[in-house]
Amino acid sequence: MKVTVWSVLSGKISGHLVMNVPATQTVCKVLNTYCSYKGVSQTDGYVMRSRDNLVLNPNKTLGQAKVQEGDTLTIGLLEDEQQTFAFGSWWMVTLASFTIGMLGLVLSCWLFFHTVQTPQKFGIVVDAGSSHSEAFLFTWDGEKPLKTADVKLSHRCFIIGGISNYATHTDDLGKYFGPCINEMISLIPSDLQRDTPIYVGATAGMRILRYFDQEGADLVLLSVREFLERNTTLQVDPRNIGVISGFEEGISGWIAVNYMNNQLKQPNSTTAITLDVGGASVQVTSEVTPDDHWKASNVTLFNHTHIINSRSYLCFGIHEAFHRYSYLLVMENETDTAAESTTSKSVILDPCLAKGVTRDLPVSEISGPCALTKSNTKPDLSGITNVNPAKLKKIFKSYVKGSEGKQDPTSEERSHTTDVAKSHSGSLTIQGSGDAIKCEERVKKLFDYQSCNSTFTFGDCLDSQSLPPINRTLVAFSGIFEHLTLLLHLEPNVTLAQYKKTVFDTCSLKAELLFAAYPGFDKELVEDLCFDGMFLYSLMTSGLGINKDTWSNVQFTTEINKKEVVWPQGFMINRTSSFPSQSAPASSLNLVTFTLLLLLFAVFILSGILFLNHSHRIRSHSASYQRVIAEHIDMELHRITVYKPKIIIMRELPE
Repeated sequence: MKVTVWSVLSGKISGHLVMNVPATQTVCKVLNTYCSYKGVSQTDGYVMRSRDNLVLNPNKTLGQAKVQEGDTLTIGLLEDEQQTFAFGSWWMVTLASFTIGMLGLVLSCWLFFHTVQTPQKFGIVVDAGSSHSEAFLFTWDGEKPLKTADVKLSHRCFIIGGISNYATHTDDLGKYFGPCINEMISLIPSDLQRDTPIYVGATAGMRILRYFDQEGADLVLLSVREFLERNTTLQVDPRNIGVISGFEEGISGWIAVNYMNNQLKQPNSTTAITLDVGGASVQVTSEVTPDDHWKASNVTLFNHTHIINSRSYLCFGIHEAFHRYSYLLVMENETDTAAESTTSKSVILDPCLAKGVTRDLPVSEISGPCALTKSNTKPDLSGITNVNPAKLKKIFKSYVKGSEGKQDPTSEERSHTTDVAKSHSGSLTIQGSGDAIKCEERVKKLFDYQSCNSTFTFGDCLDSQSLPPINRTLVAFSGIFEHLTLLLHLEPNVTLAQYKKTVFDTCSLKAELLFAAYPGFDKELVEDLCFDGMFLYSLMTSGLGINKDTWSNVQFTTEINKKEVVWPQGFMINRTSSFPSQSAPASSLNLVTFTLLLLLFAVFILSGILFLNHSHRIRSHSASYQRVIAEHIDMELHRITVYKPKIIIMRELPE
């Protein structure tokens, strides 16, 4: 086939040559033949282009390169070609600019309009009671649209023994609190720990200790503060570690119950009355109207204000009430002298103890603050926390959850209490008489306001006339109630008469029948069953004025909506009302940053448009250049035709 090879290069290689070559000749050999004809050396920098201005592969034959008869092939430099017509690189820049701009705009818009999760908050409340302590970890959203947070219980940890017993050995408070506090901290993200407040609310046991031993109580609280400041990364405010009033404890329980009943966010809803019986005190709390004469305080929660009457009765908790009962029992048996004796023991009949049961009554239990009858007498404080651990295990379900598999942190405390009791000036022998009628009379006397006032010089006296009437739902959420109703096999809808009969039947059982009726239970727990059941009956009837008609208003429970009721939850809810709201930002970007990013990525898109235009112009220039070359070649071909240039005939060389 005949082809024309045209060189656009200057110098010796310039010019053109018409060749007659076979289609099986390679492009490289054609280029080499031209260079030999011109007397120049072939280099890798030379390229040969087709009639379509495409660079030909030098290793392909003319046929493979689709070169046809009469085509003109152009010789040029690869470097010049790349520099002059490298518009492909501009296409890459254009694509990159468009990609960055569009992705940036999409991401910026997503970040700006995407709602960020509300910041999570944590708080720890320690219920430091007279018989045990319990630490609670709560969590809530920082955003509070109703100015009060929805607080959820996240974790809890049980500690047996009361902190009031550490007045004489405060160095052991680290062992007492340490395991539970460390357990709580491990559940809080490290970056939130310094913003997590901790509250230690000491209740009735410490109220008693503070009254008789201010220095000892202050030392206990100071030791707790120092321990938390030195050994935790929490937000420790000395004002948050102290003895809380019975009023605050009662209000906290009321908030917890009504919050879980979904009655605090609804205007004009009828809230429940609450009853909480602890080891040393009783709290009765109810909402009253502005027209009532009851002493009350305003509590604002979830944008609604409630007028709350809350009364706390010190020495009417189940343990301290038993101490008062024991004292009256001794007095009625005319053994006052024996109670103070250092040598003799006297036998005292207890109608609330099963016949056939005999036990020792340490003098410390009837010489404590709640059994004090002379104001100038210093009470024995060792009995404040002298509580049977087996009873705690049965009453408080969280005891097992918090203590199972762990070393009991209060073994030293219990041995200390035992040593104190043993070193005291003797004990009294109690024999059971199993008389239900006399048991009721003795326990009921605890609620005789006049008798109580004239007998005891410390603590409170409970009178139903001092409380608003129980005219609506009363939620009795103490674990003691559930413990009794389960142990006495009471149905949920039991009537007052049925409850009384069950208690009377239990109190009338002799020892062997009583223990046979409750196999597998701790002996001391079963022995106390008659007193505990009769105390609850007298508390509800003589103390609170509940009769057969209003008994149906009472709900004995520790759970609401399958969640356990604890006063620290109400305490934490109330505290969040004073916290500043920390709403989540509308987006991860503020308006100024969003605007700047929009401008930045818009510039990228605009640059892409400019690069696209530039690429188009470069390509147009390339096409124009090729047309000029083509016109020049046509002119030369015309000249060749006129002047009949020499034609080189190439034969196909053997392989």
